[in-house]
Amino acid sequence: MLAPDLPLLLAARQALAARYGVVADIHPQDFIWHFIRTHPNFASEEAALEYYFSDGARSAQQLAVLLNDWYAEPTPYALLEFAAGYGCVTRHLAGALPHARVTACDIHPAAVTFLRETLDTPAVLSHTVPEAAVLGGPYAVVFALSFFSHMPRATWTRWLHALVAASAPGGLLMFTTHGWASRVHFGEPRLPPDGFWFQATSEQQDLDTADYGSTIVTPAFVIQQVAPLAPAVRLVVFREAAWWGHQDLYILRRA
Repeated sequence: MLAPDLPLLLAARQALAARYGVVADIHPQDFIWHFIRTHPNFASEEAALEYYFSDGARSAQQLAVLLNDWYAEPTPYALLEFAAGYGCVTRHLAGALPHARVTACDIHPAAVTFLRETLDTPAVLSHTVPEAAVLGGPYAVVFALSFFSHMPRATWTRWLHALVAASAPGGLLMFTTHGWASRVHFGEPRLPPDGFWFQATSEQQDLDTADYGSTIVTPAFVIQQVAPLAPAVRLVVFREAAWWGHQDLYILRRA
């Protein structure tokens, strides 16, 4: 299952996995790992590996803090981690959210297999067409980290509706977007009047950039997409640049 270079990092992976209490394996097609290991911020693969594990743990803990504040229903509860990739965050969820029954979801069949067989997490396959995705549920919590940061205009709002539909009555949809603070990472583009900017490029080379690119949205745009769902759905939290210091956080609650 491991990429040819990963056995060289076996000791480092095992040490980090032991520190965080997670599985050490990284899938050879894990695009997050490849993005990190080739990023100029890291002087060595060991440093990149440290970030891969620590950042996944931070995201899981950040989610746990938010749920402590905003989810007070009986436990255990069902949680969908949508667009989970190859489990950078997923592997940490059991430790951070002991009462959650986690189901992961991703567009890559190999990721779904890895999530199920290696990370021992139930997983379902997504679809490029929102209305065709069979997500299961309903879920008390739907969590989509940096997914709406990549959707084109044609499917952005449709995915919002699909994920709301997967949430249970009284449940939460939590997601992040590239917002105003993210513009620095894309050359400070001028955003169109409707507050939606899209560029057909991404770190995932195996996905059609017409379906998955780089997206920046303003809070006004998001609010405009949520408004027609009221009163069944309402925005309860907006935090600018709350994730990684630049992605905006939104939490919707279904009535």
